[in-house]
Amino acid sequence: MLAVAGCSAVATPDSPSVPGSPPASAGPVGYVACPTAITPVELATRTPEAPIALPIAGTPPLGDFAVATSPDGKWAFVVTQSTPPGRATTNVLVPVDLATQRAGAPIVLPGSGATGAVVVMHDGRTVLAASGTTIVPVDVATRAVGRPLDLGKGRTVSGMALSPTTATLFVLVADGVVPVDTATATAGSPIVTGLTVSSVSSPHGLVVSADGTTLYVGGQGPPDFGGRVVRVTIATGTVAASTGFDQFGIADPAALALTADGSHLLVADSADNWIDDVPVADPAHPLAPVRLPTGTGTAAASGTDHPTDIVTGPGSTGAFVVTGLGTVLPYDPTHQTFGRSIRVCSGASSMTVGVTS
Repeated sequence: MLAVAGCSAVATPDSPSVPGSPPASAGPVGYVACPTAITPVELATRTPEAPIALPIAGTPPLGDFAVATSPDGKWAFVVTQSTPPGRATTNVLVPVDLATQRAGAPIVLPGSGATGAVVVMHDGRTVLAASGTTIVPVDVATRAVGRPLDLGKGRTVSGMALSPTTATLFVLVADGVVPVDTATATAGSPIVTGLTVSSVSSPHGLVVSADGTTLYVGGQGPPDFGGRVVRVTIATGTVAASTGFDQFGIADPAALALTADGSHLLVADSADNWIDDVPVADPAHPLAPVRLPTGTGTAAASGTDHPTDIVTGPGSTGAFVVTGLGTVLPYDPTHQTFGRSIRVCSGASSMTVGVTS
């Protein structure tokens, strides 16, 4: 396991708790990350809660931050940047107690560069945060920062996905996907996909199937660098023929999500402002894209009027699209329809879903 202060990440204490604090909200809740705050959204009712301020200095670049929740749904972790007045920018991890709706003091991460991905290990005891070309382990209980794993020059971490069935971490970099054995803190040989990383900073340029057998990766590829998705068989590392969207236009797949039943891959296309739908059973024939409704942003919001992330909730909750302009759009994959936009914090670019256990 990626080491924290010389110890195995699974040997650390359980996640910290706050004495006397109320339990976290029941049911699925989405957490939308913005430059200086995160907004909880109750998915069943599509109701946003008050934004939770992040105690960082300055404003990180749009999209250069990400959020993940612990398996028990009681904590969120935001990887981002902080620039105190007169001091250099540092990469930080901010723990957020979802019961008290308060963010803790930032944990300074070694390294510099992009901070666009974060995951929580299955036991909830260790967070893995992207910091430039490195992956930094942080002990949830003690806030101790472990030894970073450097993937090498030119391999800035652009996305991470943890296998739901094993301790393998898949890391999106410029030349493909690097599988990382977190039990030994070693990086394997890159899986060459032939795709460039999306121009949109997002933590969801790749997704693993629920059974842990298949990895899906989005990007742009030959011959004309249009939008592509490739399917990787994890056991063998075999990359299948790509699914393209050229018949619909030059696409830029910013984020991927699988429907709750695993039957469809949803692709948030930032270039064309629509959702591409790929049937998992017939990936060579993607469905016609569904364009986001106009007027989904807010006039005072900062960001870009293009989808930057898409996530799916459990059961019949549906999918949710981050527009980049201070709103989240509910999306029904079965009927290919959008619900009323949900206003969240300004500059939103990343979203995750947590369920209280």
